[in-house]
Amino acid sequence: MELFLPSILISILAILVVILLIPKFSPLIIVVIAAILLYVATTQHLNMFWDEYKQSTWQQNLKLFAPGIMIAAVVIFVLYGILSFFSTGVVPIPSMPSMEMPNASTATNPVTAAINTAMNTVNDVATTAANAVSNLTSNNTVKRNNQNNNGTRKMNNNNSGPSRSYLATA
Repeated sequence: MELFLPSILISILAILVVILLIPKFSPLIIVVIAAILLYVATTQHLNMFWDEYKQSTWQQNLKLFAPGIMIAAVVIFVLYGILSFFSTGVVPIPSMPSMEMPNASTATNPVTAAINTAMNTVNDVATTAANAVSNLTSNNTVKRNNQNNNGTRKMNNNNSGPSRSYLATA
């Protein structure tokens, strides 16, 4: 009874800690606590059983075979991995639920309408400006040619034919 009641109390205390406290901890705190407890338990175990480990000598002869055993284990593992890639076994893949997506034309209508409106406005402005410049230059060219052909412009040289240069007619 001396060992039974304390172990029951410790078990009940551990159950209460696991049920009430551990769920409130973050995963990082749980990992840190687990690492600390593993270190403490390993240290205590080595301190308690150091003499048994020291006197146990039957494993000494196995040290010679350790590299071969590890190489064989790695080779078997790598071969198994390669064979699993090239095997014809079927891996069950769960079916994906159907996803209802809107049609692409309905999803982009407001965006494309805004872009088209902006492009049409820029094209209209550019066309209007190009027409205005074209009209001005064609009207000036026609007037200048008419003046040169009619002889209404005063010419400094004796050449009475039409001239292309304004500087020659000034």
